[in-house]
Amino acid sequence: MLENVVLYIVTWLLMCCVCTIVYFSCTKGLIWKIKRKQIIRFVTTTFCVAVAMWGVQTDITACYMIPVWLIFGLWALAFSMVEFFTKRKSAVEINNYHDIVFAVSLVGIFGVVSVLVRCIPGVYGDICRIVIAMMEFIVIIPPIFQIAFFFIYRVSLDANSMQILQNTHYNEIIEYVKDNPVKTLSMTLFFIMMLSILVYLNMVNVDVQSFQWWNVVFGGICLCFFVVTAFKKNGIFFRVGIVHLYTIVEDYCSNNKKYVECAEKRLQNLQVKKIGENYSRPSTILMVIGESASRDYMSAFSVREHDTTPWLRRCRADKQHFVFYDYAYSCGVQTVPTLERALTEKNQYNKKEFYESCSVVDIAHKLGYTVHWYSNQGHLGASDTPITYVAETSDVAKWTVQKLNTVQYDEYLLDFLDEIDPSKNNFVVLHMKGNHVNYINRYPQEKTVWGKPGVVDLILNYENSLHYTDSILHSFYEYAKQKLNLQAMLFFSDHACVPDVPRSPNFTDFGMVRIPMFIYMSDEFKEKHAKRYNALKHNENCCFSNDLVYELMCGIFDVESNCFDETNSLASEQYKYTQENVLTNEGRTLIYEDIVNRKGV
Repeated sequence: MLENVVLYIVTWLLMCCVCTIVYFSCTKGLIWKIKRKQIIRFVTTTFCVAVAMWGVQTDITACYMIPVWLIFGLWALAFSMVEFFTKRKSAVEINNYHDIVFAVSLVGIFGVVSVLVRCIPGVYGDICRIVIAMMEFIVIIPPIFQIAFFFIYRVSLDANSMQILQNTHYNEIIEYVKDNPVKTLSMTLFFIMMLSILVYLNMVNVDVQSFQWWNVVFGGICLCFFVVTAFKKNGIFFRVGIVHLYTIVEDYCSNNKKYVECAEKRLQNLQVKKIGENYSRPSTILMVIGESASRDYMSAFSVREHDTTPWLRRCRADKQHFVFYDYAYSCGVQTVPTLERALTEKNQYNKKEFYESCSVVDIAHKLGYTVHWYSNQGHLGASDTPITYVAETSDVAKWTVQKLNTVQYDEYLLDFLDEIDPSKNNFVVLHMKGNHVNYINRYPQEKTVWGKPGVVDLILNYENSLHYTDSILHSFYEYAKQKLNLQAMLFFSDHACVPDVPRSPNFTDFGMVRIPMFIYMSDEFKEKHAKRYNALKHNENCCFSNDLVYELMCGIFDVESNCFDETNSLASEQYKYTQENVLTNEGRTLIYEDIVNRKGV
């Protein structure tokens, strides 16, 4: 064994050099003391791996080691490199080393176990080698996914991206597969080919090796050491990039669950006083939440070649009853974090947690409204999203049936409205699927206005989806006005999009946050709540971020409350926000940049 010890020393030094080079290439703003600490870590971990491989006489150049070295390279490079390229200009300090150390641990684990199974003869040995190939396949997927994600979106995977992945509904996955058969087939064939190659490399040239007893014992001890140190509580595995992001999202969801636990205490502390006069008979307040609607593509807000929103355009001419807000922005680019702010006290401007924040549903209940929540979004892929928690505090909360291989259009929400009792005061929330990608699936093809039915053209498909949304909003309005004594209707979108640009999980363009918003107010609303009506009219050219929808609804309800800041409400003469202080991108970006650029100043 001593004659080839040089080979293992060279292997140790090469692994150590690779780790150090990758680390130094992916760091920024670190003092030498910190760098030296990581170099020592690389030296010791790679030395332990080299010793382990020497102890079981691993053939460094064997076919079964090719997947091991591939795993090492992918894990060492993937997160560290894409994170560095994403944050090198914005971050003051970057210290990526966890994935590099974990890559070394994986070499130790697979390098040892791949040799040990070679002492198992016959069919049992073959089964073990196939299992190892499958494990290698699973381990290779995360870094490949991170690299692919970076090349698609030009940013590294982050907590927001991870949250989107965890909240993806199965119908959205099926829809993607149906709409992208070539991509799906290509990916499937790629993964099948990759797994086949891994199995082949582990099965080729299998000679049953004979070990002395101490080789097996030594190898077993080393294997246990690497597994325990890597996967123990707070071990290096739980600090690698993708796992850390998953943990952050899990902690976020855990905090969200406190919303239910804190409900009783929250409601006990909530005080609400009605200011305006009662309506002459039972009435309805309607809030409609859109999805991915951009005012840039809506003829009611922008000059467009195609009249994408004819009903809204006509409504805009009725300045006595409708107010359109041309400077409304989303507070983020994702549905869940945006609406958890829009529906509750939590916003970009305060430090409140979601679970301690009162919601629009809480306010409505305190006023004696029967609350109906109807959604075409499903549970957004998970039964524990903030939106679902708020929705399920309603008196009635229902979602359109999410059937496999079926498209649920927003017109299905109309069926729910027949359930509402017009003899009661009702607060109704309708959450649309709206203009979510893939746009061609958001409207029945027989309602295609521009382009050819069934033909993918991102801009035309998006404009058709907006036209369809316009007609559905008209239907909601007419039904509520004729049958439910509609007093006020608010429509806003969760966020916007740039339809011909692949959607990014992160803020990259103001086009992602320019949302439509309008309010309808009846003649009786104008009479009974004149002060609120005048404020809403007066503030129509003010800048607004939709995380302040909670305060806007409090104003529409016309209340005073210990959980309502008047200065945050467009329905108040005390509204304090201007283009200089309204934020987007979850508090990271001023919308002033967009307004100045669009004016060409």
